[in-house]
Amino acid sequence: MKRSVWLFAVLALISACGGGGSQRGALGVLDNVERARSTPGAREAATLAPQEYGVAERDRALAKKAHEDGDDTAARLYAEHALASYEHATVLARLARAQSDETKAQTARTTAQADARRLAQARIDVDREGAELDRRLTLAQESLVPTSRPADPQREAARLLAARSLATQARLLCGAARLLSPTLDGLAEAEKEAADIEKKLEGNPRPVPIDAATHARVACLAVLTKVRRTAERAGAGQADALLAELSAAGNWSPVRDERGVVVTLRDAFAKNALNTDGETKLKELGRVLGAHPNLAVQVVVHDATAPSAQEAGQDKQRADTAAKTIASAANSTRVRGEVAGTRTPLVDPADAKLRARNARIDVVFVTPKD
Repeated sequence: MKRSVWLFAVLALISACGGGGSQRGALGVLDNVERARSTPGAREAATLAPQEYGVAERDRALAKKAHEDGDDTAARLYAEHALASYEHATVLARLARAQSDETKAQTARTTAQADARRLAQARIDVDREGAELDRRLTLAQESLVPTSRPADPQREAARLLAARSLATQARLLCGAARLLSPTLDGLAEAEKEAADIEKKLEGNPRPVPIDAATHARVACLAVLTKVRRTAERAGAGQADALLAELSAAGNWSPVRDERGVVVTLRDAFAKNALNTDGETKLKELGRVLGAHPNLAVQVVVHDATAPSAQEAGQDKQRADTAAKTIASAANSTRVRGEVAGTRTPLVDPADAKLRARNARIDVVFVTPKD
């Protein structure tokens, strides 16, 4: 998912706390940042997840500067974001380390092919290690989010926004896993957990089940990770190769997220029909998919403002239309349309000048390997 979702979730929680921006509070959260930065996991993330770690370092520096300038409210906001980024970088580093360990195990198994019995035993050992790594990764991710305590109405409202975003992310992660391996063990259970929490959040529950939403996201990310570890070796490194290919084209500005490579389109529709530019771009992306048949594509429609009941139906129609256009150009069945609404914004939806940027279509090339 895009990092901005983490930012808005954290900002919403902090903003809802009201008058907690004292100098003492700012110093406390800055101390927490320094402790998080000094953990072994954070130090490992500096090497294995340098981009996310760099974001954390930047926000740490901004927090310190804001505090030195006497703006403790800004210092707390930057510091909380730095904490979230350090945690995210730690998770990414653990995942990278797990994948590196797996690759080394696969290489060792390949060199032992002359001995059939040793090869079989090596494969059993690798599978056992991979299962253990999955278990450790899931537990590590869950442990990063503390159990939420009861909160005042303002903070509960902020939690509701964050929980809805996490639940939507969970659905999209599980959807990406289904595109790669629809019969994967554990996928149906993770999808049900994500669907149940999304449905529950439609009713504005109190207290907000933000811990359950977080767990649903972790479960869906875990099954997507499992798909990738059991995928063919030929898929390794394909996300980086595709990112380079699309970047070289000069007109896509692709980015990476947990599902794969994302290309964002804007103003692709005139009402419910594709305009000429939107249709041309979707067909071109379909041809990219056709050149990489082991990939899948997830098409996600996002809104700038909350849609009416009628407009929600239009979003689904647009997602299906975009997905069919790509599928037809690629001659592929591994394309799926999704609707995210306003739940995963890029910019603050309360900013009237910027929120139009949240209206977009994300074309996600789901890769079998990171």
